[in-house]
Amino acid sequence: MSQVPLPSRGRPALRVDVAVVGGGAAGVAAALAAAECGRSVALIEGYGFLGGTATVAGVQSYCGFYTSGAEPEQVVGGMGQRVLDSLAAMGHEVAPLAQSSGNWIILLDPERLKLALDRLVQQAGIQTLLHCRVVAAEQQNGVVHTLLCSDPDGLFRVEARSVVDASGNANIAALVSPGSTRPRVQAATLTARITSVDTARSFDRNDLQAAVADYQRRTGQTLARSNGGFFVRLPWSQGYWAMMVDVDLPDCTTQALSRAEMEARAIAHDYLESLRRKVPGFASAQLEVTGPQLGIRSTRCVRSQQDVRIGDLLEARRRADGIARSGWPCELHPYPGVTEYRWIPDSGWFHVPYGALIPLDGSNLWLAGSCIGADDEAFGSVRVMGCAFATGHAAGVAAALSCGQAQRASLSAVRSTLLQQGAIL
Repeated sequence: MSQVPLPSRGRPALRVDVAVVGGGAAGVAAALAAAECGRSVALIEGYGFLGGTATVAGVQSYCGFYTSGAEPEQVVGGMGQRVLDSLAAMGHEVAPLAQSSGNWIILLDPERLKLALDRLVQQAGIQTLLHCRVVAAEQQNGVVHTLLCSDPDGLFRVEARSVVDASGNANIAALVSPGSTRPRVQAATLTARITSVDTARSFDRNDLQAAVADYQRRTGQTLARSNGGFFVRLPWSQGYWAMMVDVDLPDCTTQALSRAEMEARAIAHDYLESLRRKVPGFASAQLEVTGPQLGIRSTRCVRSQQDVRIGDLLEARRRADGIARSGWPCELHPYPGVTEYRWIPDSGWFHVPYGALIPLDGSNLWLAGSCIGADDEAFGSVRVMGCAFATGHAAGVAAALSCGQAQRASLSAVRSTLLQQGAIL
């Protein structure tokens, strides 16, 4: 049994049935699902808002709600659909938009998304702990019973009967069982919102590559995204959402993060000058906002009882033990500036198995979103936010149904509850 003492002025512990760590797509879905099962829930998020990658890293699109191809099929419902419905009620367009890659995305206004998520968790009676981080975990006989948390007022405990790791980088699994994790490094991306653009003027890939050449000539540096980056027009503003800066990130130590964040910002400002010089309509462009955090795809992963495999994707495998669908292709970023796709046959989808939510260690710990068990290639599909909603939904249901039980909830009980809550299986 591990023990982490509190300071003598320690605060009373917060006691809940389910503690969910991480307020991104997976964490919000898990918390909403567990609350709908009648459980008391704490949702722990380090930032002052929910949304995860969509708000923290500025990735202004939901990928993975639909399959690719000419006639997309929706593969994520349930709690993910609740979020889309909440956005639509605020006048936010949620229809999917086709991309040149053949994929379909849902563009996001991060400020409206923050408010939509606030409303959903408040209506569900979830105890949302913003500006709060888990710094240690206490366990006995493989059961995680307490999370030691830190907020601006100090340290306090959250006691829970089930815990969902929706941290995005397996932070809780690494605390509970460091031996169950291994490195999985992908390039990190700094997103940007560029405004004051003359959107009446069009530009193409040749213009962007002219900007790349100008950047490299002026700075003597190579731009990792040699094609100039990915720009999406934001219909509610005179600007673009841009993914144009990739950097190496070997791990999430303070030293590595500090170097990568500073390097990425410097590149973004230098490249903006080249966009102004070479791309039609960008002469007065402004870098309105980056981040606010570097987009981290992964630096480690967890071994689960049944990892998703690339064969599941390449064979569009349907399973009796499926608890979520993934319709996004394998999208890998092995090095800065490199994007590799492996496609699901016939623009279809495949199942994520129940065992991918269950780590090898920790009898009441559940994995969700980017934390689920997957090999490095399959991870390129299941990590996107659409699928994260689906796996988070399943983890929340499983955690809720397992509270007070001697063993984990049965597959049949989890699937039945998921269907009752509107999941697409």
